[in-house]
Amino acid sequence: MQRSDISNRILFVAVALVCVTFFVYSTPQANGMEGLVPKLEPTQHISSNPNLYVSAENSLFKNYFAGPQVIEVIVSDPDINRLDQAYGEPVVTINGKRLRMAQTTDGNWHAYFADMNQAQYADATQTSNSGKGLDFGQFCSSESAIATGVDFSETKGIAVSRHFSGASNGTQSLGTCSPSNIAGVTNISGGTLLNHVIKQNTTLNGQPPGGKLGQIASNNIAFSNAWPIIQLYDFSGFPETVTIQYQKAGGVQSVDLVFDRIPGNLIKGLTNRIYLPQGAEVQADLLDPQLNIDPTEEDSWTWGTSTTNSTVYYGAFSRNGVADADGTIGMQDLSGNLTSLMFNHNGILTTNPRPQGVKVVEAQNNGIQTGFLDSSGRHRTQSISGASGPITLLEIQPNVGIFSDYDTKGIADLKIINNAMRDTSFLAKYNDISYSIVVKYHTATLTMEIPHVSVQTQNIQAKIINYNPDTVFISFLKLSIVKSLFLYQFFTTLGFNVMM
Repeated sequence: MQRSDISNRILFVAVALVCVTFFVYSTPQANGMEGLVPKLEPTQHISSNPNLYVSAENSLFKNYFAGPQVIEVIVSDPDINRLDQAYGEPVVTINGKRLRMAQTTDGNWHAYFADMNQAQYADATQTSNSGKGLDFGQFCSSESAIATGVDFSETKGIAVSRHFSGASNGTQSLGTCSPSNIAGVTNISGGTLLNHVIKQNTTLNGQPPGGKLGQIASNNIAFSNAWPIIQLYDFSGFPETVTIQYQKAGGVQSVDLVFDRIPGNLIKGLTNRIYLPQGAEVQADLLDPQLNIDPTEEDSWTWGTSTTNSTVYYGAFSRNGVADADGTIGMQDLSGNLTSLMFNHNGILTTNPRPQGVKVVEAQNNGIQTGFLDSSGRHRTQSISGASGPITLLEIQPNVGIFSDYDTKGIADLKIINNAMRDTSFLAKYNDISYSIVVKYHTATLTMEIPHVSVQTQNIQAKIINYNPDTVFISFLKLSIVKSLFLYQFFTTLGFNVMM
C-alpha cells in the first residue's frame, strides 16, 4: 500500500470515528437500552408549525391514528401565554368545527379529541364507571355539554372525567347532562376520576383576571369536575383526512391527520439481536401507533400470549409495573372487541415458548409487570393464568407509539434459561408476522501484546511490529458494528468487507 493510501485511510478512520462518536452519544436510547436497531425513536412533541402541536403528527407513522386514540392539541404561543392576563381563546378547528381550548398552568392552551363512535365502543368494554382500562369517563350530548360551563355545540358531544347527572356510559345515547350530582348537590371538584385514557393532563389556569377557569369557563366548579374533557367528532367515513387548524393572526397553521386502520407496513417488531446466549434478557420493541391511546402518559398493554387462549388488556399495570386493572373487575379482555376498535391484524400477540419441545425462556418480574408463580411453577398475574403466558409492553415514553418488554434497567419480561440448549428457539407473532430468537453460544479470543520498544539515551522510540492500517480499520469497524447496524450498512455500502 502506498504511503498516500495509508494516510488517506487513516484520515478516513479519524473522520469516521468522529462521526460514530457523535452518532452513538447523540442518539436517544429506548428506556436507556438498545432495543431498537437502527434507532427509530421519534423526538417527542415534534411539530411542523411554530405554535400548533398535534400529538398524532408523526412522520414515522405517516400521521395515522385509529380506533379510540385520544389526540392532544396544544397551542403554544408567546402572544397569549401569560397566566395573569386575560386573552381571547385561540380559534382552533377540526374539519371546520370549533375545538374549544383551555389555558393551563404551563401557559399553553390544551384540548383533547377523539372519534365519537370509537370512544363509546372503547368505554363499553368497561363496566360502568370502573375508572380502569379504556374507560372514557361519562358522555354528554353537545346540546347539554354547556353543563360543564363551556359551550361545545360544534362537537358531536363530550366525555367528562367525573360524574355528571344525566351522563351516559358506553354505547348508550349521549346523555343529557346537568351541572349537579345525585340529590341535586352541585358538582364538586375532586370527585372520583373515571377517565382512564388521559392520565397526566395539565392543570387548568385558575388565576386569570375575571376568574374564568382556563380563561373560558362560566362555571368553574363544573368545568373543574369535567376536566380533562375529550371533545368528540364523527370520523366514521374512514379513511378520512382530519384537518386541525389554528387561526393565528398573520397566517393559519394547519396539520392533516389520517383516520383509518393503520397500514401493516407501519407496524413492526424489532430486537437488538436474534441470537441470544444462555441467561440473556429477551429485549424487544414493538412499533404500533394504535396502541398509543393516551398522549399524556406511557401506555401499558398486557397479553395472554397462548396460541389457544390469546387475550389482550389495556392498563393491567401502571407505568411503574404496579397492578392497575389486574386483579379487579376492570381487567377486561379486549380480544373480542379489536375489530370494532379498528384493529386489523394487529392487537394480538402470541408466543410459542418451546417450538422444539424443550423449555427455552422463563418469565420474571420487572419494572413494568409483576406476578407470581402458580402451583406448576409458571409465572402468572392476578388475572392471567400461567398457562396463558402473560407479557406486558410499556410505551418507552409518552406519545411515541413504540413499546418495549423491558424496564429502565433492561430487565425483560422473559429471559433465556441458564441451561438452554444451543439452536433452540422462542417464537412470537404480532400483526401476522412471526419473529424468532435462537439460542447461540459464542466464543471469542482476545490477544494483548506490548509493542516492541527500542530505548535510546535521550529519546524513546515506539515501533509497532507488522503495522497494517486495514487491521486497525477493521478492528475499529467491528466495535462500531456492535454498537449499531447503521454503521454496518454504511461501511459495507462503501465496499468494505466486514467479517464479524
